[in-house]
Amino acid sequence: MKKLILVFILLGLVSLFADITYEGATSVRGSYLYLIGTSAMIAGVLKIGEIINYLTRFLSGLIGDYYRSSKVLWMLVILGYGINVIAIPLLAFAKKWELVLALVVLERIGKGLRAPARDVILSEVTEGIGKGLGFGIHEFLDQVGAFTGPLIASLILLNTSGNYELVFIILGIPGLIAVGLVLTSMMLYPSLKAVSSQGRRLGFKGLGNPFYMYVAGLMLMSLGFLSWDVFSYSVKSNSVVSDESIPLFYTVAMLVDGLAAIPVGIMYDRIGFSSILVAPCALILSAYFLEPRAESLLIYAVIWGFVMGVFETNVRVAVSDLVEASRRSLAYGVFGLFYGLSLMLGGVAQGFTYMLGLQYLRALIMVSEIGSIIIVVYLIIYSRRNRVFDN
Repeated sequence: MKKLILVFILLGLVSLFADITYEGATSVRGSYLYLIGTSAMIAGVLKIGEIINYLTRFLSGLIGDYYRSSKVLWMLVILGYGINVIAIPLLAFAKKWELVLALVVLERIGKGLRAPARDVILSEVTEGIGKGLGFGIHEFLDQVGAFTGPLIASLILLNTSGNYELVFIILGIPGLIAVGLVLTSMMLYPSLKAVSSQGRRLGFKGLGNPFYMYVAGLMLMSLGFLSWDVFSYSVKSNSVVSDESIPLFYTVAMLVDGLAAIPVGIMYDRIGFSSILVAPCALILSAYFLEPRAESLLIYAVIWGFVMGVFETNVRVAVSDLVEASRRSLAYGVFGLFYGLSLMLGGVAQGFTYMLGLQYLRALIMVSEIGSIIIVVYLIIYSRRNRVFDN
């Protein structure tokens, strides 16, 4: 038990240090592109990295499920974090947008490779303390890194007269620490129970109807989870606050995300799958605060951060409870793929409805969230009758 807790703590620190590297680089990537003479349109093209990220998650889940090997899962995690260490510092030497794009895609491939395997490991090592609490603490540490990274980047730029190259190189250090911590975790806990059975297999049998119902509910929920790009665009287009104040909304959201992660995780351990309903209910409430006023949008940012905390904690934990332990790798891969697709489709739909008018955007949020509530409630009733969560 003590060894499992130690591995859990180490994996939390891994995410903290890795997020210092990634979020620190992301916070200055746009301005770096401007510095090397790239257009705003090219900056937007970097979003292709997210598409690659979620496709790679699916591939990683398939690989883990096919080989069903502890070594393979750990290697996927190590490789994913290792790519992070390589890609970010190399941005210092990328003076053309094509190279920046290639490195961004490479880093997102690393994220996609490690995420499903890491979540499988997390779901196992947190069983003793409660998976909800475990994932909540992990998300909290993740957000500490997300806050620290941009702060470090800002301090370096401030003290070096805008030396972006040095920012990317120094940000490689916490990424290197993350790799070392992953290696230590693997040495402490090399064999996973979730992949203890022998034999290779490839297919989608064994995930079960409850899992696919859950994915459908998640996709509807994500359609109404407003893209932050659309949110910040609305703030700017309505001249709600000054440009330098716009990032403060995101800072508030990330702070709430980190603070909410542990309490909502504990709520999952107490009341189980039903705790996920707070997300669509909160999003329905949030629609009323989508008004071009600073006070309303600040409240919206708080709600957005709370929902993100639920998504990153309870929504992820539920995947491990909906399928057999031996199929968690595939389940997290499929979950990541459809989650990513729904976020991208949602962003397009939200942007289109916003152009039509705020009332249409509010309608999209409400309809999608009501639909997700119906599916989740049905799944709760179904799971209780069939004892889905007894595994």
